Amino acid sequence: MNILRVGVLSLFASMAFSPQSAQAQTTDDGNGNYGSSESSNGRSGDFDLDRKNKTRLTDPDDIAARLTDIRLHCGPAELYVIDCLAERLEALERDMIGLARYGDARRILRDTASQLRQITQDNLDQERPKARLASADGNFRSSRPLSAVSAAQKRRAISQAVAVLAEAETQLLRSAEASAGRAVQYQQIAAALGSNKVLLRSS
Repeated sequence: MNILRVGVLSLFASMAFSPQSAQAQTTDDGNGNYGSSESSNGRSGDFDLDRKNKTRLTDPDDIAARLTDIRLHCGPAELYVIDCLAERLEALERDMIGLARYGDARRILRDTASQLRQITQDNLDQERPKARLASADGNFRSSRPLSAVSAAQKRRAISQAVAVLAEAETQLLRSAEASAGRAVQYQQIAAALGSNKVLLRSS
């Protein structure tokens, strides 16, 4: 999917990464769970249900591809990039629910996403509004609004996030050693997740 074309980048703030508006306000219930006020006309719920049905994985070989595609989604995210990566890992982990015998991979991705969200909170830009990532053609949007780290803390936050990905990569490779029948898939997942360190360092 061609999520964010070069020609759209100049309109990034208003189109690809839009702050929450009164018409599409998303609220946090205090437990990290988000709900949208768009549900009054049913459109938001229909969109999210349709997205889940289309993105749910049935082939474990698709996990690595989804991890690689994160760069297409989060590349232009700048100060939101760490939380964008966390959100994409959360979405992927949920979409793996139908894949039997990949519990270790799901756990590692879930824990990694949680750590990345915590890094964002620890380095949060209190003045910058939450924003929802969306494709220019409207076929994709993030499952929740994203938070930004402060510019002053960005370098530190990126360094912490890179370390989290490196640790997750190591854990996945250990799982590969313990899962002979799925070793190749785990190695591919580890490499694809680790490739997002380049995304973080280039942000």
